[in-house]
Amino acid sequence: MNAPSLPSLLVSHWQLGASVVAPASMAVVVYLAATRRLAGRWPARRTVSFLAGIACVLVALQSGLDGYDDQLLSVHMVQHMLLLIAAPPFLLGGRPVLLALQATSPRRRPALAKALDRSRAITGPLQSLAVFGAVIVLTHLPSFYDATLRHPALHEAEHALYLVAGLLMWSPLLDGDPVPRHRLGGLGKLAYLIAAMLPMALVGAYLNRHATLVYPAYGPPAATLGIDPLADQAQAGAIMWVVGGVVMTAVGLWAAVAAMVAEERRLVAREARRSSLATPEGGPPG
Repeated sequence: MNAPSLPSLLVSHWQLGASVVAPASMAVVVYLAATRRLAGRWPARRTVSFLAGIACVLVALQSGLDGYDDQLLSVHMVQHMLLLIAAPPFLLGGRPVLLALQATSPRRRPALAKALDRSRAITGPLQSLAVFGAVIVLTHLPSFYDATLRHPALHEAEHALYLVAGLLMWSPLLDGDPVPRHRLGGLGKLAYLIAAMLPMALVGAYLNRHATLVYPAYGPPAATLGIDPLADQAQAGAIMWVVGGVVMTAVGLWAAVAAMVAEERRLVAREARRSSLATPEGGPPG
């Protein structure tokens, strides 16, 4: 028996399950209903971004990736990368929090804003980094990893945990909170990006370079599919280490540069206002 190729897993072997399709469909319905309440005042690009994020989740959890994630570690890692670094930026690009604030009635908006303010105690940059790093490291411990292969409920909980950790990690970089207490500037986002990449690089390098199987349970299934388990493990490590790092660097640098440009524009506008106030009306400056 030969293992199917990655492209074939993405387009075939789909198995739709209510535990994923139902909440994904509900999220889409609620989001689209909120955009309708704004009567065309919501940018279409944000809606497309949010739908793309939902599509990434469905591909990760309903396509052939989910069918083979307990047989090939490399497939499992592709699934993890979709949940950690692909779906979250698209979902946050849809600006769901801002949409909720704008679509909520004025009477209920203060309560929503208050709930958002309370959530900032656990969604700040440092807290998000801590959660993301802990999730990456702890869920790749052999004892936990093997447990997810034995217990389907824990496996599904792991998927949800990755999506939440990804949303938390990306939020400070992509300004997921419309009114944060402390918004990261350009240099702050660069430092944040480097810190966020470290746990993925460490775990990925460890898997890529390790001389023996870290997760022995993947040995027999990979061999049955005609794949060297160690080569599959090295590929999985490279996916996290290299591919994950490249995607995070690209998106993170774009966010950092955008923040620097915005800071420069604000500085220019501030200086222009000061100059106009210092200039006597009708006379030359100075």
